[in-house]
Amino acid sequence: MTMPHALLIATGDDAVREFLAAQLDADGHTVQTADTPQATTAKLSTSAIDVMVLGDFQSPGEGPALLRALRSGALHTRVHPDQPVVTIGDASEPATVRAYEAGSDHHLPADSTYLVTRAVLGAVLRRSLEERPRRHLHVGPLHIDVLARSADVNGTPVALSKREFEVLCVLARDPGRVIAKEELMLALWGQAAGTRTRTVESHVCRLRTKLVDGGADGFVANSWGVGWKLTAGPTPDR
Repeated sequence: MTMPHALLIATGDDAVREFLAAQLDADGHTVQTADTPQATTAKLSTSAIDVMVLGDFQSPGEGPALLRALRSGALHTRVHPDQPVVTIGDASEPATVRAYEAGSDHHLPADSTYLVTRAVLGAVLRRSLEERPRRHLHVGPLHIDVLARSADVNGTPVALSKREFEVLCVLARDPGRVIAKEELMLALWGQAAGTRTRTVESHVCRLRTKLVDGGADGFVANSWGVGWKLTAGPTPDR
């Protein structure tokens, strides 16, 4: 994993949980932990994560049961049922089979070295990004859930109209690149002609104001006469 990711380490094994959390945090990743199925569900309901490392909890079988519930959509959390999950625990054949049957992307023995664990997490993340469209977009403290059509800054929701949300998604899919007015018009209305550019500017202006009110000052930067870009923090207009 060469870039920072958000991870959830969920297991009742204190030694495994604390070791992985410390190592991943030292590598610059954002790490949350949970030691019960209830705490895990709560984290999945309130936090955007890129990958979950899931072990078992106090009662045998709670880990696979939680994973089956996630894969079936029964948890109703903010994460997608296809959320990348690496299971960790008993290396026996029955335990490994149970993990894969529950929906694990990869099963690791509990005594795996950190280097092996990190390599597996990186491979699972790469495969996930290649196989399915990104549901969650992150730009600095800004998080966007494309399917839920929601956006928040450091966990604080930002109320956006349909068009404002669509503008935000176009900008967030390629942060740092200036998106021309014509490109935004194509994305919003399917055509670059026949729609006044002032309408686009109004949507962008309202989006910028709402992001500022939500604590994301300077995120929408104006490239005069060209278009707009989304940045990871305050950037002066040019």
